[in-house]
Amino acid sequence: MQNVAPTRRLNRRSRDVLLAAALLFLLGAALLVAGIGLHIVNLAVPGNSAFALYDLARKSMPAVGALLCIASMPLALRAASWRTDNALAWELGEGLAAELDQRFVFIRNISQRGIGYVDAALVSRHGVLLLRITQRRGEYRNEGGSWLRRGRDGRWRTLRWSPTREVVASALRVESTMQARGLGGVPIFAAVVFMREEPAAQIHARQPAVPVVHASALVSGLRDSYFAAWRLDARTTQQAVDLLYH
Repeated sequence: MQNVAPTRRLNRRSRDVLLAAALLFLLGAALLVAGIGLHIVNLAVPGNSAFALYDLARKSMPAVGALLCIASMPLALRAASWRTDNALAWELGEGLAAELDQRFVFIRNISQRGIGYVDAALVSRHGVLLLRITQRRGEYRNEGGSWLRRGRDGRWRTLRWSPTREVVASALRVESTMQARGLGGVPIFAAVVFMREEPAAQIHARQPAVPVVHASALVSGLRDSYFAAWRLDARTTQQAVDLLYH
């Protein structure tokens, strides 16, 4: 199995965002300096027909410049913190590589406009399997898209966090993107994967909206769904890989 990530493309995107942040900061700094300079050196005097516009411009420029400088900071932080790989997805991919042959492509850390962020996708002639991967510990109940966790006092509490809803939302976005690219016939599957094994992570699933499995049981747990049949030809499979990887 091929265990890959679009690291080069994500690094390039990070550099592009950092460059945009730098240009925004420089533009803001230039406006700030120019605004201050126009207060020091008067290019128009009161009574001049253009003075009102000139005065408005020199008063506005420092404020706009400061706002642009401030706006560049979150962009710079985003660029510096851009995640170019997913360690959990890599670990899962390495485990799957022992079970799956080279006809399978495991793409981790997908981040694209229109699709958003996806932990990983397994692409083969079976179709596309999107994965939400977590290393949380604890005892969980899952019914449909709802999740509960048992607290230390033994009581079950509803979680705002729902990996099911997250991966279903990703599946809908991927399906929409593929339809727009002429790949509307590609079947999309989804699953939630817990990297921790029992007893560290215990899962009680009842009519789950998508399969919920431990990492070690991903292939066997999806034997009757994703892995049940070949659904794509080699050409369409490669087109799906190209769309998610590039």
